[in-house]
This record gives sequence, structure tokens and C-alpha cells, in this order.
Amino acid sequence: MVNTPPCQGGDRQFEPGRGRHNLLFIMKRHYTATALIVENNSVLLHFHEKIKLWLPPGGHVELNEDPIQAVVREVFEETGLKIEVLNTSNIKPTKYKDVQSIIPPHTIFIEPIIESNGNKHEHIDFIYVCKILDGAIKNENWIWFTKKDILKRLDESYNLSSDKQLTDELIDLCVNIFDLLGDMK
Repeated sequence: MVNTPPCQGGDRQFEPGRGRHNLLFIMKRHYTATALIVENNSVLLHFHEKIKLWLPPGGHVELNEDPIQAVVREVFEETGLKIEVLNTSNIKPTKYKDVQSIIPPHTIFIEPIIESNGNKHEHIDFIYVCKILDGAIKNENWIWFTKKDILKRLDESYNLSSDKQLTDELIDLCVNIFDLLGDMK
């Protein structure tokens, strides 16, 4: 049973014996969009002070936005960069009479979030691979990480020790993107 208005997140209800949980509970979910901006075999990340992790730019999908509009807006707001979303799938966006398909995300993560007040919700995160079209990074909080920089942190990953600063899933995702883009050349 799902009660989730489009583009606004909502409540997700799981029933006993169905889905991935055995217990009945309600979980709020929010739609988000994230950009892995790749340039010169590097990915752009910033250190998020509140949660003590390195993260790519991104944020919530707002009402009346699709995920691509959200990721383009979030990247510009956070970094000052204008980006293009790259299609890493073999699905070509198409315009039909009344329907339009858009570039699919590279992947979608469902991420648990614990708020400062202890409340929990999930982000359904549309993750896109992007390249810079124009602009300059507006502050020095953003750092380019090479594949070598990412791999150096593999043995220090967040999931192995809670005081580390990169999650296993971000490490895997970045390495996957570097490999994919190397294959696409």
C-alpha cells in the first residue's frame, strides 16, 4: 500500500510478509537528484559538515520538477556550474504525441536518513552522470577527486569505520563511472 504524491515524497506503508520488511511501518520518502560531475578523470565532491561525509552536489526534487531539472538546478545553486546530464544507458529519450521520455538516471539509490531530531525518512535518489558546460565553481568547498584518490579511501570507507568520510556506495559508484567513461572513449 503506497501513499506517495508525485515529486513530493510521502509515506510508504509495508505490510507483514510483503516487500523487504516483515513489520508494518510507515516511512516518509523524499525524491532527490544527485550529479556525479566528471571532468579530466575526476569527480567533484564537497565535505558536508553536518553529516561528516564527502558528497556530490544534489538535493530534493521540487514540486513540478522532473529529476533532470532538479539536478541541473541543484548543481547551479550549490556550485555555480551549468551542466549537461549524460545518458549512460542505451535508452534514447523520445518525444511522442502526448508523452516525453527523459534521460534515465545512471542509478537510483534508496538512502536512509536520520534527522537531527531522530526522525527517519528515506531519499529515493536519482543519480546522474554530468559534464560541465559553463561556469566557475563558486567556492573552495568543492574538490576534484581522481579515481586514485577514491581508491585510496577504499580501505578507510565509512561503512567499515564510522569515523571515515566516504561511503562504500559512493566509492563503488565513482569507480563504476570512471570505468564506464573510460570504456565510452
